Amino acid sequence: MEFAIEVEMLGRVRHKNLLGLRGFYAGEDERLIVYDYMPNHSLLTHLHGKLADDGLLDWQTRINIVIGAAEGIA
Repeated sequence: MEFAIEVEMLGRVRHKNLLGLRGFYAGEDERLIVYDYMPNHSLLTHLHGKLADDGLLDWQTRINIVIGAAEGIA
């Protein structure tokens, strides 16, 4: 039940900085959520992965991402 509610919420969210929900699967013991492809890696990679060493995201950029994500949720 919680998974269905979460998928419904994700399907409604529209923002330029958030990935679009493509679909989902809810089997007996499996739950999958499918998003659009990200050609520039994930935010996690930019913040903590091998791309973080390149310093691509300064603190102002990180704050702008957070604000944009919050606007998408609101």
